[in-house]
Amino acid sequence: MSEAIGTPCSVAAPTIVANEALINSSPDCQRLALINFFSARLSQNEGLPVKHPIRNAGVLSKLDWDLSTNNKLSASHNFNYSKNENQTFDVATYGTSANGTEGPSKINVFNLNLFSSLSPTKLNEAHFTYSRESRPRSATPSNLAADTGIGFAPDFRFGNPFFLAPNVDELIWRTQLRDSFSIVSGKHTYKFGGEWVHTLNDQVFRGFFTGRYLFDSVTGFLRYAQPSLGPGFGPSANGAHLLLYLQGAGPSGPATDAAGASKIDNEEYAVFVQDKWQVRPNFTLSYGLRWEAQIFPDPVVPPSQTAYGKFLSDPRFPSDGTLPNQKKMFQPRVGFAWDLRGTGKSVLRASWGIYNARQNMLSQVGSITTNGVQQQTIAGGLFANPTILPTWPGVVTPTAGSCGSNPFPCFSGVRVFSRDYANPRIYTTNVAYEQEIAPNWAFYLDFTHAKGVHMTRFLNFNRKLDGSGNPIFGPDLGEVMVTSSPGKSLYRGFTVGLRKRFSDRFQLEGNYVLSKDQDDDSNERDPFTDRAFDINNLSLDYALSDRDIRHKFNLYSFAEIGRGFQFSGRIQGRTAQPITPGTRTATNRNTDRKDNKYFSFDWRLLRPFKLGERMALTPTFEMFNTFNNDNNVNPLTTPGLFNFDGFLRQGVGDPRQVQLAVKFTF
Repeated sequence: MSEAIGTPCSVAAPTIVANEALINSSPDCQRLALINFFSARLSQNEGLPVKHPIRNAGVLSKLDWDLSTNNKLSASHNFNYSKNENQTFDVATYGTSANGTEGPSKINVFNLNLFSSLSPTKLNEAHFTYSRESRPRSATPSNLAADTGIGFAPDFRFGNPFFLAPNVDELIWRTQLRDSFSIVSGKHTYKFGGEWVHTLNDQVFRGFFTGRYLFDSVTGFLRYAQPSLGPGFGPSANGAHLLLYLQGAGPSGPATDAAGASKIDNEEYAVFVQDKWQVRPNFTLSYGLRWEAQIFPDPVVPPSQTAYGKFLSDPRFPSDGTLPNQKKMFQPRVGFAWDLRGTGKSVLRASWGIYNARQNMLSQVGSITTNGVQQQTIAGGLFANPTILPTWPGVVTPTAGSCGSNPFPCFSGVRVFSRDYANPRIYTTNVAYEQEIAPNWAFYLDFTHAKGVHMTRFLNFNRKLDGSGNPIFGPDLGEVMVTSSPGKSLYRGFTVGLRKRFSDRFQLEGNYVLSKDQDDDSNERDPFTDRAFDINNLSLDYALSDRDIRHKFNLYSFAEIGRGFQFSGRIQGRTAQPITPGTRTATNRNTDRKDNKYFSFDWRLLRPFKLGERMALTPTFEMFNTFNNDNNVNPLTTPGLFNFDGFLRQGVGDPRQVQLAVKFTF
């Protein structure tokens, strides 16, 4: 945050006492006022340039062994190391302290594949994977622990990011066993098999341990954070400026590592059977059925002993305290390929199928640990509980007192899974037609229709009010964040393209996509945000998806241009994505468009030089974003102040880049 924002401020060191009106009117004065405040209050320079060094390394070892004529074994080990400093945020208005380091991560993956030809018509394919991932993350060292967001335009941020404060320890083990057996019998090719995946996640997540503050404006923050300045300053006089405060805590004190510790596993099973039937020489029918199951972890604390235990018999409470296992994911699929004239110059393809997604373990952990016993969520500020106004940058210290008949503190925040939760399910239909229009040239059309149901939504059920206008589970419970599945989505995309197979020393493919993507909540991985406009009428959220891109164009070519030189080029372009205006209403979700349209022309020129029969030296010259288009990056779906993503980048995209490399092969 070292550069001026807009017109430079006319005062070198503006203060809230002498220059409040000026600070309110000038983004650059806001920047300077904040930098000077943090320097004087915490001896911390928040205006330093932020560097983003990347240190990645990978080693791949591979072995292929013909055990016998009919048995081939393939083994590999992949090791990856990465330590990427300040990779969490790349936003011009964020301070030096608002960042984190990914790593040093160490990932080991072992793979074994055994292919066995039991006869000319029978083949078995066996696969085994074991992986171990150590993935620590840590906040940038600073004197400010509290994650502090300030203002809307621009949005400022300082302190340890809430999801890193001060660091996260995470270790993941994954084991996969898969086997499939194929039989060719007459016009049929049958295939059946199964799969088992075991995943264990062992981590200490210290999210929100040091609090997250969201203030409406710079002057509001400066007034709230400086009670020593006298009347008109401090939390009691400026509580309305604190829009939201969130903190993870123990039941009777600040959170410790024990509050954020979890060790959970998932068991995933699948079996399938399918057949590829050559009904006629020009007509192939494929059909099959796949069944999957995802077994979630059991609660560590019995639900009846949690802060929400007294509400388990209340029909309004959406959960029974468990994470419902997913054992009914039946997924039939059917498709065909039809050479309409039997000449090999045209083909009609169509397919239909059901596909289920898995639920990520990040969402599961919250319902295991945030139960009021191991951990609770404290929510304060104007949007949650205006009576909770902590002294910045401190945390709230809950007491061990009871809340009426509930032996837990009042307003304990909890997380649960809905009792009728179901993994997302997608119904997909695809129809495509391809026609040869000249030797090696083909024209094609493609249409995809994908309807999603049971899409994941994170909903705070304590936004619902009783007849007296109070939260239905208050004052015993504060936030009641429920991992639910009432969401829906609909994607429709039409593609028209032209393809040339490699001949006459060049190949080419280009296509244009017209699509429309709709849903009622594009958030499936941020369990900290309830995006519903009206908790009692979720249909008001159905609109364009955050991912909607109306127009896309792609062109790729490769050519041998003579004297051993090879040229490849790629053009990519797309229109902007939607965003909701600053003030959300019942009907305006994603009615505006971001300034993030994209266009890039990338190309590569290379020439291999042979060194004997087995070796070659290949110099390569590449250029990316040849015309240096801005390609603004804007992943926001809400105002930046309320962004809870674990990674955020804003501003101009990657500039023109040139790369020269030399590859040696033997």
